[in-house]
Amino acid sequence: MAKKENTKVPGKRSNRAANLLELIAGIGIVLVLLVIGSYLRVRVDLTSEKRHTLTDATKELVRDLEDIVYVKVYLSGDLPADLQRLAQATRDLLDEMRVYQAEHIQYTFIDPSASADEKTRNDVYQQLQDQGLSYSSLTFGGKGAHTELIIFPGALITYREKTVPVQLLRSQYGASDPEIINRSVNNLEYEFSSAIRQAISTRKSKVAFLEGHGELPPMLVMDATTVLGEQYEVSRVRIDGRIDALSKRVDGMKYRANEYDALIIAKPDSTFSQQDRYVVDQFVMNGGKVLWLLDAMNPYLDSLRVKQFSMALPRDLGLDNQLAAYGVRVNKDLVLDMSCAPIEIMTEPYGGQRKRELLPWYFEPILVPQSNHPIVANIDPVHTRFVSSLDTLGSDEIRKTVLLTTSPYSRSMRNPVRISLNITKMEMGFERNSTPYMPVAVLLEGPFTSAFIDRLPADFTNDPEVGYREQGTKTAQLVISDGDVIENRIDPAKGVYFPLGWDRYSNAKRYGNREFIINAMNYLLDDQGLISIRSRAISLRLLDSKRIEDERRYWQVVNTVVPILLSLLAGLLFHLLRVRANRAPATGKA
Repeated sequence: MAKKENTKVPGKRSNRAANLLELIAGIGIVLVLLVIGSYLRVRVDLTSEKRHTLTDATKELVRDLEDIVYVKVYLSGDLPADLQRLAQATRDLLDEMRVYQAEHIQYTFIDPSASADEKTRNDVYQQLQDQGLSYSSLTFGGKGAHTELIIFPGALITYREKTVPVQLLRSQYGASDPEIINRSVNNLEYEFSSAIRQAISTRKSKVAFLEGHGELPPMLVMDATTVLGEQYEVSRVRIDGRIDALSKRVDGMKYRANEYDALIIAKPDSTFSQQDRYVVDQFVMNGGKVLWLLDAMNPYLDSLRVKQFSMALPRDLGLDNQLAAYGVRVNKDLVLDMSCAPIEIMTEPYGGQRKRELLPWYFEPILVPQSNHPIVANIDPVHTRFVSSLDTLGSDEIRKTVLLTTSPYSRSMRNPVRISLNITKMEMGFERNSTPYMPVAVLLEGPFTSAFIDRLPADFTNDPEVGYREQGTKTAQLVISDGDVIENRIDPAKGVYFPLGWDRYSNAKRYGNREFIINAMNYLLDDQGLISIRSRAISLRLLDSKRIEDERRYWQVVNTVVPILLSLLAGLLFHLLRVRANRAPATGKA
């Protein structure tokens, strides 16, 4: 009888051992990576605008927090898709802040309309309004249906005993809903950083509007006063020849100390006395910041309304030599610009009736920022009225930066200038005769020299109480050759004012005057962190709604069927490779 021999498949047991060893090694590697990952946080922002990366200023702000900042965000519940995107962007921003200070940044999302009881909801709404939040009404639509939603898109930031409201939805009239949301997402970091700064700040910089020379009254600068008041301590001051109007004498100090950090001179219409000019000069020498908003020409608008024309003549403000000493000259001219706001006038009768028409009013240039300087980066065009051109003068120590210019199609008219409504019907020929890009806003930075050097008696300059300073410390001034940039429109009958940049014809805010003023003051007062945050831009990448509607069925099929087919194909390919790998010839001995 033949004896049966045992047969074995060569390598089978060794393959199993190798596979088991690979499995154990793989699990070990995963565990090691998980342990390392728990201690090492690697984050990569692949967006082109680095939208998920905080600016250095915000990182420093969050790292320096000494106590808990508690944020209540009122963006929760059944929200439209665009508002959900705003809510998610808010959550992402707060999570990003927690990366740098997790224990001091806490937040919660609240639905103010969560209660089923109408009285309770109304009480919550009133409480939020009392705390400084505003509700918004947005219209969302699709396929002919529109829905109006009342929401409170804001947050309350509490630090210790202080609570600061933050409005997250920044509406802009005339913009579509996605554009509004994108603008709001773009401003989130600025809004939260600014609010946290306000909450933790123990001292606000002091800003004063100058009075006594026909400057704009409080009501005409109320919008600027209000928005600046959110960050600074804003007041009004008169000099009246007093040497101590803007500064004080401090024992042990050679020079006087300023009482204010910044001064706003908004559209004066009368001459500054020598005493007042000296007080402003020494305010600058001692490091004070000045925002000059000057009208070099008087257009005499009352005559224009009555006679349909007027003659614009130079204003004698007495500031020409002083500004020249600082490095700039406001020319006695008026700028005409093809890029301008309209004016509504009565046209000739047609069909027995006269009608109102909007025609280009070349004396109201619309200035589109060309510079990438943080003061004007990413702001809307700035609206001006009867603006003059500027020239920069010598002095190598002073850095001069042109922030706003006219368009390529503009020219100036020297005084006296005839202003007539008939200009709306004239062919101006800007294409043939233009002086492009004339400066109208110039930033001056550096150590300024006093405009009164060698002009004062020795007994005055040597008086310790006077504390005259010939060479100033490094500071900054911004000269704008138009006082109307900061003037808000008002309704005298109702006693209300409109926001800066309000367009009376479209009944909407269209221009970037408010943002320009805020940025200018942030920069002058060295709030570089806020400036760097505000100057960021996030591009809006909208889907083509018409293409979505036309190709809806196609993309539904592609998104549903293609992943299934790819999965089946991948499974079949894996199965074939596995069968091929495991197929081996049987060997043995009989």
